[in-house]
Order: sequence, then structure tokens, then C-alpha cells
Amino acid sequence: EELDGLARNYHERFKIYRVLNQPPEVWDEGVGFVSKEMIQTHCPAPASDIQILRCGPPPMNKAMAAHLDALGYAPEMQFQF
Repeated sequence: EELDGLARNYHERFKIYRVLNQPPEVWDEGVGFVSKEMIQTHCPAPASDIQILRCGPPPMNKAMAAHLDALGYAPEMQFQF
């Protein structure tokens, strides 16, 4: 709820894209595993004023960190919680 509020209040600067491996029947966001293509489609390009926040199970975070690294997102742009 707190993240959704930030996205509503700061829609130009804060975006949320959820990805579920097993989504409910009614779901309009990502399905499956986070891929490089998903990141390129839904995240801004790497820049000094960009931060990427991620949360999920350890294997997802590890895979997403590798994708972000490969796409040029510096470690200081990536935050896991």
C-alpha cells in the first residue's frame, strides 16, 4: 500500500512493476521470471539519478542483480529489500 501511494503521488518519478511466477487469474502485470527484456521495457535506462528497488525470494534477487549488472546498472543504483 505504501509503495502504491508513492507511485500515485510521484507517478513521474516512481513506478512499480510486479512480476509473479504464479499470478492470480486476474493479473495485468508481469508473469514468470524477471528477464533482461522485462527490465529494459519497464525500467528507465541506467543513469546517475536512477534507483532500482527489488524484493523477492533470493533466487529472483540474484538473477535480477545479474541482469541489472549486464544492462549497465551500477551496484549503487540497485537496492534489495
